[in-house]
Amino acid sequence: MNIEAFSRSKYKDMAKPGDDVILIEPDGVLAVFDGATDPTGAIYHGESSGRIAARSAARRTAKLAADGKLLDASAQEIFQALSDSVKDAATEHNIAHPPSTTAAIVVEAPDHFRLLALGDTGIRINGRDVYQHHKLIDTVSTAARVAVHGILTRKIADADDVEMATREVIFSGFNAAVAAGSLTVDEAAEALAAAVAAARVSETIAADFLTGGIRTQFHHANAHGPLGYASINGKQIILDGVTNLRLPKADVRSIEIFSDGYVSIPASGIAVDDWEKEFQRVELSDFHKTGAFPTVKGSTSFESCDDRTVISAVSARN
Repeated sequence: MNIEAFSRSKYKDMAKPGDDVILIEPDGVLAVFDGATDPTGAIYHGESSGRIAARSAARRTAKLAADGKLLDASAQEIFQALSDSVKDAATEHNIAHPPSTTAAIVVEAPDHFRLLALGDTGIRINGRDVYQHHKLIDTVSTAARVAVHGILTRKIADADDVEMATREVIFSGFNAAVAAGSLTVDEAAEALAAAVAAARVSETIAADFLTGGIRTQFHHANAHGPLGYASINGKQIILDGVTNLRLPKADVRSIEIFSDGYVSIPASGIAVDDWEKEFQRVELSDFHKTGAFPTVKGSTSFESCDDRTVISAVSARN
């Protein structure tokens, strides 16, 4: 296949690397791993815990490919091996906050492609068929964040300050925000109601999470509760929302693998340039990610809302 790839850190000055990692073995494996942003901001030997998690999973994937296991092992076995590698990396680097990563992997066999994905890193086939899992807990966070951003916009003049204050509220939770005076009790209730309506969950479920904030989200990783989700985080893997399928090679003309830093998928075109044009369109139309393209974080003058990575591969037969 003819392959092109692009990855850009969320830090606009490029002073720090992002948390995304690419693995490319031509005629073998294409994969993107999106490490979770460490909410503590801690750095371990020059790297974030998310990047360390993503790289450890990429290395284990390459080893599984070399051993011939990516084609024949079960999805449970493969993703558990990646999770175990993250656990080993966390121990090696003495990481305090549980690191985690997503994974989207396409493996090439003589007559088919195997698609494996865990988390919200996506795969698109033939510019049409998208395989991407969206977590309910992110819907809760996003709706609450949009509401909080609107509330704080009425109180704070500078747009960057609004975004950073909003992130702090969503990270630390409504209880801490009310105690600090960032939100009133009524404002916290307003944001909670927005999350309940958007996610269609009970007020109790949303409140249990949002009062403590995203800093408590790791408790839901690989848990079977209503906000539980699969995560490559060093724990026992659950397979909620996991992609695991095989497509005949003759039916696959193109493959795109992308991290969720691209909050919108190009309607036409599969090249890196098409993805970047779509990214720029979104930035111009919804910079704060509170309108047509709501996300867990918005952009600022010094950060994009997230790291972004895409691999685009086109069959040489085309």
